[in-house]
Amino acid sequence: MNDPNDYSQSTNHNQISAKVEQILEQRVKQLKTQAYQVEVLKIYQDLLQVIWNRILPTVGQVTIMTIMERALVLTKEKYFLISYLHITPQGISFEELFLILEQEEGLKIQEALKQLVVNVFDILTLLTGDILSQQLLVELENRKN
Repeated sequence: MNDPNDYSQSTNHNQISAKVEQILEQRVKQLKTQAYQVEVLKIYQDLLQVIWNRILPTVGQVTIMTIMERALVLTKEKYFLISYLHITPQGISFEELFLILEQEEGLKIQEALKQLVVNVFDILTLLTGDILSQQLLVELENRKN
């Protein structure tokens, strides 16, 4: 005859195994999401740095810092997490945003950064009457290929 404890232990073991599997699946999903968010941040960081580097020789450091600061302020009105970005003489610092990445929803970060880029282009268009924006768009299009 089988010991009733064997069945109980087997059931308990199966439940534990299922729970461990569930926890591991959740953690892997979390890591995949986080890795995706890091990649999105890196793409936008690179994009904004390219914009900064292309505009800097034309308008100068004070003007580019002012343009980017204004774009950040406009974007912060709708997306608070943009307040984790900071303007430096070298470009936009993403350091704090990378640190809080786990706490923020990935889609919201992507929307906020997309809006930031749109705001930068809107400001450039207002200031230069499309001249600088069109050149920058062509360079960015060529960079994708």
